[in-house]
Amino acid sequence: MTNSIELLQAEADENDQSYFRLLINGRIKYITIDPYLYSVEDMCFGPSLISLPPPPLPTGEWNLGLVAKNENGQPHFASATQTAFPSVQNVWHETSVEYTELEVGEKLRTGIYEIKCHLFDEPVVIKFARLDWEIQYLENETTAYQWIEGYDIGPRFLGHLTEDGRVIGFMMERIKDARHAGPQDLEACTEVLSRLHGLGIHHGDTNRFNFLVRG
Repeated sequence: MTNSIELLQAEADENDQSYFRLLINGRIKYITIDPYLYSVEDMCFGPSLISLPPPPLPTGEWNLGLVAKNENGQPHFASATQTAFPSVQNVWHETSVEYTELEVGEKLRTGIYEIKCHLFDEPVVIKFARLDWEIQYLENETTAYQWIEGYDIGPRFLGHLTEDGRVIGFMMERIKDARHAGPQDLEACTEVLSRLHGLGIHHGDTNRFNFLVRG
């Protein structure tokens, strides 16, 4: 049987362990690769990574694997376990969608993608934790969106994003025909920022690239 493998996200390092999120036979799995087994260039380019001589995939149920050198210096799966990864705990919105149900489109930034979903007529945006240590960032941002819900301060929060049932991120409105703020937008930016401050929230990074202006 030929395995279906798709590279979803990667964080590769020439001299340290590299981390990968992959879709293998319809299931999302995480693989850590020890250094000096493959080049970073090959690991970060999906077709190259998938075409590398791989060790046989583990059998049974697993979602976290470690590829290391065996006694002959060849790559092999040193471990493969079924792990309970951390999850965003503040699940406050009534809508949740599983990652594998989405049609993932353009990458906008790290961990941020435009997607199509059966629940929405127009493309929306997802933001999610690619790896388990990013979950706390998404926890904080999920809570921030709860605080500003209904105040027309940021993009509309559309629901939680799940992976095998655990919450890894969220969906939000795609702001079309928008640009980053410039000097001419100071008054509008000050006004919306004052509404945020009125809720007792301080953003902490009010550079112009954190404002979207329409019109």
